Amino acid sequence: MKSIRKVIAISLSILLLFFVLLTGMDDFGNSSGIAEAIGLPEMVLRWESKVTKEAEKNGIVEAVPYLLGIIMVETGGNSEKYPDVMQCSESQGKPPNSIQDPDESIEVGVKYFADMFKRYPEYDLLNIVQAYNFGGGFLSSSGKEYTLEKAIQFSKSKADGEKVSYPNPIAINLGYDYRFNYGNMFYSQLVKQYIQTGSTSNSGNSDIINVALNELSESPHQGGQKYWSWYGFNSRVEWCAIFVSYNAEKAGVSMERFAYCPTGIENFKAKNQWKGRAQEPKDGDIIFFDWNGNGVSDHVGIVEKVENGRVHTIEGNSGDKIARLSYEQNSQYIMGYGSL
Repeated sequence: MKSIRKVIAISLSILLLFFVLLTGMDDFGNSSGIAEAIGLPEMVLRWESKVTKEAEKNGIVEAVPYLLGIIMVETGGNSEKYPDVMQCSESQGKPPNSIQDPDESIEVGVKYFADMFKRYPEYDLLNIVQAYNFGGGFLSSSGKEYTLEKAIQFSKSKADGEKVSYPNPIAINLGYDYRFNYGNMFYSQLVKQYIQTGSTSNSGNSDIINVALNELSESPHQGGQKYWSWYGFNSRVEWCAIFVSYNAEKAGVSMERFAYCPTGIENFKAKNQWKGRAQEPKDGDIIFFDWNGNGVSDHVGIVEKVENGRVHTIEGNSGDKIARLSYEQNSQYIMGYGSL
């Protein structure tokens, strides 16, 4: 009898240990936003083992998909035509394409990337990717979270506003047919198309709804002074976007503040978190409207729930106060959604 109980106890201990390891691994995967490379041709993938070896040597193995994306954007992996497959000669103070050995290029390029990553370990990898193109000076002004807007402003400043034509499909999809004449402000966007990030927890979605409902229960906040003054304005401004930003921050949701609706859309597109109006919204999504029908968003709110073909929202600055409203999912006034 004792031996049976002992076997059962050992079995339960093993099961418990397995459960702890399994849930621990799952939590790690969620928090780290594990990425994988997608859509890369064999000409790039042939360098994967070398890139992985150098990434391990430099302690940045999690960056391998991004490094492969850099090779794709820089040379397509075509070492026969471009031996400096990571185009990193200039990072060593040498003329372009001075490096004539692809293995050396990867060694130098990965170390250059790793040095920046180690100086800014809390920064988004897409910020490090953008700095690979701009130079490390970008990171002193970019902040931790990557945004396209910061890349644009950095390039614009360095180029003194000089523009060049840039009919790249990625740029055009973001609303640009040009770039500023310093580096490539779309560099992280180009690399990102070859990256797929693992799904993360959606707990923040319910949190932002709860915060918004709490604000409404407090009062309708006619005039919105609580919100526009929180944002830093000294007098009243249109405050629908500010209301969304306030609730996101109070809920601890990772979303860059914005006071202008088109900027919010641009931010979501830059992080690949934009959904068109035909896509299914989720609770806690940020809903953008175009009441004037001119293709420019002029109002924004928070999706409370989706039910029976209707989108229910919580909005600031609706009649200059907080309100709960609802719309047909196929409403012509809905532009799309930002997914948190």
